[in-house]
Amino acid sequence: MTEADIKSIALFFYFALLDDRRAIEASTQALALCRDKKHRNPELSTSVALVAATKITWDKFKVRVTRGRPNTTVESGWLVPEGVDLGPWREFQKTASEDELLTVIWSKILKIEDNDISEGLGITQGTIRYRLGRALRKLGTMTQGVGKLKHGTAGR
Repeated sequence: MTEADIKSIALFFYFALLDDRRAIEASTQALALCRDKKHRNPELSTSVALVAATKITWDKFKVRVTRGRPNTTVESGWLVPEGVDLGPWREFQKTASEDELLTVIWSKILKIEDNDISEGLGITQGTIRYRLGRALRKLGTMTQGVGKLKHGTAGR
């Protein structure tokens, strides 16, 4: 596993959980699981192993998550650049289905190909595209509302 793969796992859990302590704990577990999957099947692509490992680990952690309510501290090292508004993401995290949330993270944040996501989850690429399209429409609606408020065009 490369440093980029480790960062991808950490980013996945940061955006999925919005809780830095749980993200670190989940990332550690997912990394071990991903390495184990690759060790047992060296032919398996890293992206497929990463999707499978993060999904299995997410299933363990999701019951302990209050979606949309971030719990991060500066000491943890999760620093969001100044000027980045996570408001639309928090709202999306609250309203999106689990499938939509995870698919957006894998596809758009981590840049994992649809075929690797579908193989890692054991579902069709069409299902991935459907979830992604539905999720991006929701997220787009939320970001448009924020843009209108910031630029003073809301209600016009």
